[in-house]
Amino acid sequence: MKFETEIKNNTLIVRVQNTTFDIRGVKAFKRDIFMAIAEAEFKNIMINMENVRMVDSTGLGGLLFAKRQATIKGGECYLVKPQQKIASLIKISKLGEVFEIIDDEDALLDK
Repeated sequence: MKFETEIKNNTLIVRVQNTTFDIRGVKAFKRDIFMAIAEAEFKNIMINMENVRMVDSTGLGGLLFAKRQATIKGGECYLVKPQQKIASLIKISKLGEVFEIIDDEDALLDK
């Protein structure tokens, strides 16, 4: 799985570059979040899913992992621009109450 990370305004931003968020990349995703936690101070985690077309149960587990890490730090985990079918999957899985879904990275970061 390919993704970029950046820390801005107390928020770790993860921009997922692959079209699938599944078992093949979740291990690296979790590892990189752990590395970011060890190397830098931030409170929130924002996952930009604009390019993601498919999420499986392992991918949902990876998102929940990110949410737990943000909660431990006293922050929130935001999902940015998930495709309609992914947003529907999140709602069907009862995770719509767990994640805040936003349309624009900058709107949140400018607060």
